[in-house]
Amino acid sequence: MKVIEVKTGMKIPWKARYSLTLLILLPSVLLLCNGQDYGTPTEDGAGGGEPPPEMTRCNGIFMSYSFGSRETEYPHVKNVTAQSWAFKSSAMIVNVGKEELTGWQMFIGFRHKELIVSATGASPVDGDYPLDASNGTTFVGSPNTDLKTSIETAGDFTQISTNIEITGTLFGVAKGVTPMPRTLKLINDGWECPAAKRKGSSMNVCCKRNPKFKVKTGPKTKFAPRRHGDLNIVYDVLQSFGSNYLAQVTIDNENPLGRLDRWNLTWEWTRGEIINTMRGAYTYKRDPSECLYSRAGQYYKDLDFSQVMNCQKKPAISDLPPERKDDNVTGKLPFCCKNGTLLPPLMDPSKSRSMFQLQVFKLPPDLNRTALYPPQHWKIDGVLNPQYKCGPPVRVDPSQFPDSSGLPAVTYAIASWQIVCNITKPKAQASRCCVSFSAFYNSSAIPCNTCACGCNDIDTTTCNADRNPLLLPPDALLVPFDNRTLKAKAWAQQNHMPIPKKLPCPDNCGVSINWHVNTDYRDGWTARLTVFNWRDFAFEDWFVAVEMGKAGPGYENVYSFNGTRVPPNNRTVMFQGLRDMNYLVGQVNGTRPLRDPPVPGKQQSVISFKKKNIKGLNIPEGDGFPTKLFFNGEECALPKHFPKKSLGHRHAWCFDAVAEELEGADVEKIFPTLESLWSVVQKVGPFLPGLKLWAEQSRFQVGDSLLFVYQPNQDSVFQVTRDAYDSCNTDAPTAKFADGKTPFALTHSGPYYFISGNKDNCNKNEKLVVIVMADRNGKTTSSSSPPSQAPAPSGEAAPSPPITSNLEPPATTPTQETPNNAASSSSSFVSALLGAALASTLFLH
Repeated sequence: MKVIEVKTGMKIPWKARYSLTLLILLPSVLLLCNGQDYGTPTEDGAGGGEPPPEMTRCNGIFMSYSFGSRETEYPHVKNVTAQSWAFKSSAMIVNVGKEELTGWQMFIGFRHKELIVSATGASPVDGDYPLDASNGTTFVGSPNTDLKTSIETAGDFTQISTNIEITGTLFGVAKGVTPMPRTLKLINDGWECPAAKRKGSSMNVCCKRNPKFKVKTGPKTKFAPRRHGDLNIVYDVLQSFGSNYLAQVTIDNENPLGRLDRWNLTWEWTRGEIINTMRGAYTYKRDPSECLYSRAGQYYKDLDFSQVMNCQKKPAISDLPPERKDDNVTGKLPFCCKNGTLLPPLMDPSKSRSMFQLQVFKLPPDLNRTALYPPQHWKIDGVLNPQYKCGPPVRVDPSQFPDSSGLPAVTYAIASWQIVCNITKPKAQASRCCVSFSAFYNSSAIPCNTCACGCNDIDTTTCNADRNPLLLPPDALLVPFDNRTLKAKAWAQQNHMPIPKKLPCPDNCGVSINWHVNTDYRDGWTARLTVFNWRDFAFEDWFVAVEMGKAGPGYENVYSFNGTRVPPNNRTVMFQGLRDMNYLVGQVNGTRPLRDPPVPGKQQSVISFKKKNIKGLNIPEGDGFPTKLFFNGEECALPKHFPKKSLGHRHAWCFDAVAEELEGADVEKIFPTLESLWSVVQKVGPFLPGLKLWAEQSRFQVGDSLLFVYQPNQDSVFQVTRDAYDSCNTDAPTAKFADGKTPFALTHSGPYYFISGNKDNCNKNEKLVVIVMADRNGKTTSSSSPPSQAPAPSGEAAPSPPITSNLEPPATTPTQETPNNAASSSSSFVSALLGAALASTLFLH
């Protein structure tokens, strides 16, 4: 054995010296590890620091947020509010109380247009990355969903706390300002959080259990309790092996109006997993070469990847068609093979669930039967259905299943995760269906909004995406938008309405619904609902849900559909096709395709309502129109206005757009001079290029009235002759008004000339001419045709509308409503609101 010489004169063998070195170093290593286990992470996310004083005084759930750093992102702009900054921050949640917290949820109230790009240790429940967190966002643990107590873990900080490292982008913060959240709180039920305390670039809060909160009685769960949402997805692991496991995905529709057609489900594998086989569903892409060059291809060298279902990181999964239901390989699974249809439970509970199974192959280091991780970032969508936003998978108690042997026993899944998806409200110009309005008392139909379903796929240089749609004759709603141009122009010319040089863009919706107010009598009223399918495929088991607001409780019957009230408030009614009429067929070619436009699929029915016990119901003023309308669960875009009742001028709805601009505003402050006022009027509304032009092109009748509102100490209104109108001669007016609020009745046919009493203003073209049409009947008030349907005798209910066998146009030529509901005066009332001087905007009552 070789020896070495030391100064002491002792001879120590090499092996002995090596052992001595290990003995000397070992205590230091053990001491270092012990210090790390005990240390508390600091607010910047680093470990090993002393706990903050606020945490030592907290007896509950302690949370903190610390802003780390930021740097300017490209592009660099001069506008501070538009400059983007890349930032890093950290958050921490610690259970320093005596009660375990399951399924913790931390809300961080961001307020600087933050865009979260990534976060470690937690997942946002509001969507996928990059996440818009400008209104705050909620984080849940991933993978540590629960926080145990220090008592039951002997102070193991990894089990009682979670650190979240956040990376993202923020906007609009000047240099030297620390962008901190507005709030920081725990949103679990039964917990209360005071306002967070801020100190420099950090803030913290101590949340405590509310002693008055009553915990719902129920079985105690080991994991987070199951939640309820519009769409609930459960990921169950049924069998587990070393390198693979069998999982089952169950999708339940729990929203009474929610629905999915031909659903597409996607998620993201975060640990390199692949799908070997599937039953009850399939993936759209099956590429063996993608598998061979992946991590799975390097590990599973003897696996035949030509038989592997999918190796994508984000697979797209869909339901099987019904003909595969009894297939021995891919079918024979409950609730599968319905072509991706998920109906509301109110329609058919047996069709409100979908299910499929998949065999998942894992990769190192997860080659362990207990190493189970669900996929992340779930998304689900349909053809023409609501938009869903899904949260992260949350570990819940294992699902229970009936025992396959038939015995009264229960079988449990090995592990279960729940994903909750909720319906989001569609953004402007992002819906998938739209609504048009019409009424018996107005000759024009209000079409769907411009670009109601988006204009991303059309050339907006040839049309105006921001202009209100043109009024249409009722029969124009029966033809595609491309064939409406000539009808819309002819209708505008016939009714003396301006035609813009750049016409509005189409609505671009695959499905449109027309709501037509059919009758209005003393005891009730009726409407006609027409559904148009402009797609080339049919909708099976379609439904329309209408929320009627004040008129909802008066729903009586529907005559060509099935109608069901939707609880709990019963103001919403769901309509669906009768037996053998549950298909809304797609669009087909016309009889002569070369000259006839395509014909949409249509379904139509009359709906009756009662007025009993409903106070203040006014059908023409908007109570006869839906406040919300859904087709197959998707909330459709409603018109911005509804037809107004007016015997003097039937196109009053056009001026509501101007009324919205000025509603509640101080006109004198907005328009200090008539010149600026006039320029604003010329820009407001697509059908109102100017007050003067509008008056020249409108048809007034004897009995109509004008109301001039102005500042009496600054201006006045003169009625003059034609010559005085042309020359702005204010010397000898026919009538002079200077009281500030002048009503003027149009008592005879012919022209009326008005100018500003200030000659300088008149020379600036601040004058108005109104042409009153001659009355053919020789009467002083306007008349209309007799009602198309006789009113019910006093004290009797109106007869029920007949069942329509043939489709009618969605709107008809308007007729006068019954005398019981007629206004005391048949004249319309047009007011000219004059801001600082003479005229600005017309409102029709």
